[in-house]
Amino acid sequence: MTILIDNFSIGVAEWVPTSTLSYFSVDVVDLTYGINTSGTYFLHDGLIVPTTYSGVPNGYTFYYTPGGVYSDGTITLTIQAENLNSEITFQNFHFLYGYHCEFGEIINWGPHAEVITTIEASNLAFCPNMEGESFYFETLDLPSVNLGASIKAIESINLGATIYPQNTFFFYGRTYTITISGVKDYGGNEMAPYTFSFTIENSTI
Repeated sequence: MTILIDNFSIGVAEWVPTSTLSYFSVDVVDLTYGINTSGTYFLHDGLIVPTTYSGVPNGYTFYYTPGGVYSDGTITLTIQAENLNSEITFQNFHFLYGYHCEFGEIINWGPHAEVITTIEASNLAFCPNMEGESFYFETLDLPSVNLGASIKAIESINLGATIYPQNTFFFYGRTYTITISGVKDYGGNEMAPYTFSFTIENSTI
């Protein structure tokens, strides 16, 4: 395939009301065979639309001037390009209406935390105004897993144990529960599971 589609452009600046959209344009060239203008045109959401053109080296710039474009969701604009060797190719361009907002930050909010996010967007097209939305979500809690422990003799009989948590995310006002199980003495007697809870207080209050 020797057809090249390039320089897709919208004849506007940063924004424009869809009812007064100037034009869409794209360059279609073929250094070997040349471009067949009758077989090259735009399709708007799959329907052939009036397409005009002007000459450029080895091809043409093709234009589509919509009378009014109103739609919800995504618009697909397609250029079908044909050369004088009857080779045909297509290229799609997709457009979104309204606001397209993305959250691009990577933040570790910790486990089991409620996070509130807000979005603000300016509408400059018809009636300048500011719109806002707010959402919240809760992060996943940490899974319950077996924690590591080291045992160090305090006396010849009593032993002490240090428990190492899987992370250091602890929050004021939260209650945490720890269960100790599987402890045996030298005779193989197993202790019943022992459970205790604690709450972390804010020492600055």
